[in-house]
Amino acid sequence: MKTLDRILEAIKPIKIIGSVNKNIDSICYDSRNCTKNSLFVAIKGTNFDGANFIPEACSKGAIAVIYEGSIKQVHNEEITFIEVPNSKIALAQISNLWFDYPAKNLTLYGITGTNGKTTCTFIIKSLFESFGINTGIIGTTGYYIGSIKIPSTHTTPESLELFSIIAKMRAEGAKSIVMEASSHALHQNRVYGLEFDGAIFTNLTYEHLDYHKTMDEYAKAKNRLFQMLKSDGIAILNSDDDYSEYFKKSIKNNFIYTVGRNPESDFIIMNEKLNLQHTEYTIVDKNKYFLKNPVEIRTKLIGKFNIDNTAQSFVLCLAKGLQVNKLIHEIANVDGAPGRMHREPLRNGAIGIIDYAHTPDALEKALMTCRNILKEDYSLSKLICIFGCGGDRDKGKRPIMGKIATQLADFCIITNDNPRKEEPESIFADIIKGIPKDRANKFLLIPDREQAIAYAVEISNENDIILLAGKGHEDYQIIGTEKLHFDDVEQLRKFK
Repeated sequence: MKTLDRILEAIKPIKIIGSVNKNIDSICYDSRNCTKNSLFVAIKGTNFDGANFIPEACSKGAIAVIYEGSIKQVHNEEITFIEVPNSKIALAQISNLWFDYPAKNLTLYGITGTNGKTTCTFIIKSLFESFGINTGIIGTTGYYIGSIKIPSTHTTPESLELFSIIAKMRAEGAKSIVMEASSHALHQNRVYGLEFDGAIFTNLTYEHLDYHKTMDEYAKAKNRLFQMLKSDGIAILNSDDDYSEYFKKSIKNNFIYTVGRNPESDFIIMNEKLNLQHTEYTIVDKNKYFLKNPVEIRTKLIGKFNIDNTAQSFVLCLAKGLQVNKLIHEIANVDGAPGRMHREPLRNGAIGIIDYAHTPDALEKALMTCRNILKEDYSLSKLICIFGCGGDRDKGKRPIMGKIATQLADFCIITNDNPRKEEPESIFADIIKGIPKDRANKFLLIPDREQAIAYAVEISNENDIILLAGKGHEDYQIIGTEKLHFDDVEQLRKFK
């Protein structure tokens, strides 16, 4: 419980109507969650305006309302109305105060980019904890601290939940938190008020343009993370991505390190070797910031993109001052994130790989990894890809993914992902539009995902690779408004 006047110290109200001398028992931004003596923050969302739900919030017990813009006031002298310039920022500010500034005295690291965020968080957590740094994760697959896992509904939660989670992690003994910073969260000020000790930019590729509209706007949203770095914060940039220069120019401190295959990089990746069991590469510290000599990295994470993920995480840890030889030893044992290039050997000798790849770039990289493994180890084997696209989401990527899948796989099965309230036939039609005519005989449409997996196993042979893309760690399918249990790993294990 806090007094309203104490809570309002966190914000700069434009106007206050009513008394601020009252006790607040809870904060809510969803009117359905309001209870007696709560403070309701009416935020403007993409689809709904919280101002329309003020009467419901007050009827459920809200005794104060924060809003932006003009509203119809509820005629009740017991309710205090507080106008602010931006209700999303106000929610973040008061949430931070409500939970007593929980990130204070913690080190905080943010990962942003289209792909690779989740894997980087798990790598960094594993490396930090090998040095005795108790580390929490906030991200797509859940919120983790020690043996505790809290299921997630968003990659980066709304600010009220975010500060609550940080407070829980601090109470559980966390010294550091590594979190995914999604473009939506950054654009919507969900992480407003946090200061980061370090940040990684993984890559920027086609995704979320139904929301951001252009790649430049998408990049601007991602760039907000780097404006939240402390003055001595560490920035790690993927120099193989063209947008890294844009980020580099905007960062206001001197602790910027570029990582990539570009010979101008601060840390150059060389001598890459990939197979189905492990990945090896060399890192050269061109300017000898932390390494006098090149070092050899070996990891059981597979794929070229996992070279990027491990290298960026490794350099962040170096910049933090962690001991090199121990880092090299520990990175060899890192497990990575759930549902990312997860391998399942099948009884017919084929190899199933489950990956979260749900963007054109991620799908291309997953398929190229599988293709390169086959080229090196099993040149006569074939690559089968099972994938779909989510409903009620960016339609522009669907034909692109159809083209990529049918060009890189020997055979594709198009199936349901999470159709949500969109007709699956409409999603399939969008995907098929992108398939080149000369690949028209290289795919089959099987809407039922379970049947699609069973058919892929049926037509596979020893040393073939079956890539199940799009679901990864998810153990559900959203069909209509129902969330039904479905797990790609469980389905594949029927054929072990």
